[in-house]
Amino acid sequence: MDKPIGIFDSGVGGLTVLTALQKELPHENMIYIGDNAHCPYGDKTKHQLLSYTKEICDYFISQNVKMIVLACNTTSANVLAELQELYQVPVVGVIHSTVHDFLTRKKKCPLIIATHATIESHKYREIIMHYEPDIQIFELETPALVPLIESGQYKKGIQDVLEHYFYPYVNKVDSLILGCTHYPIVLEQIKEVFPNKEYISSSESICQEVASYLGVHHILNESNDSGATVIYTTGDPHEFRYSSEGFFHYHDLKVNFLEL
Repeated sequence: MDKPIGIFDSGVGGLTVLTALQKELPHENMIYIGDNAHCPYGDKTKHQLLSYTKEICDYFISQNVKMIVLACNTTSANVLAELQELYQVPVVGVIHSTVHDFLTRKKKCPLIIATHATIESHKYREIIMHYEPDIQIFELETPALVPLIESGQYKKGIQDVLEHYFYPYVNKVDSLILGCTHYPIVLEQIKEVFPNKEYISSSESICQEVASYLGVHHILNESNDSGATVIYTTGDPHEFRYSSEGFFHYHDLKVNFLEL
């Protein structure tokens, strides 16, 4: 089935999911939307999040997608169930697959870093405790990171910000759950100030779930050709390209403006 997969995030962070999906499913067609007009999502209300994501999902439906991937922890934590009720196509988020990935690591003291909205939902804690009630969980809002990443300032180094966030947890945790798809962009900087942990990325974790679903439901693209990808932003395409250069190593990245 050559219908595309729709993938969205508040900005460039979801490109970490797109890149992983392209590697896992090289024959699939994909449409990516970065909702930079409303970025960051982490400080938005649930009502706002549902409004923004419905507009995006409606666009995906108009493009006849076969699946919608919320490449965003904030929306996965707050509006996934509502979106699943609204649309006939499968809608998947990143949190359950990330928790599954974490549980396979057999760690006992994770630190979850995420946006305000994700941490406030306690969705990660809730799901982890359902399976492993004896695990000691630490949760940390890291609101400065997404704006820094979207502005491209992470390229100049954000060690001071990271040290401020992580210093209290250096000797308390054995693992770090990157509860935002923007965060793998600065994983190397994180490792420098917060070394020797197990790092679990929601961007990597979602790929197996998507591939499994498409396979079980016999809707994989069986073409031998490489899939086509179209990238949109609701913000400024030039700023989107600048923010993503250096991490994604896309050459001549074409970013289209999308008005919703």
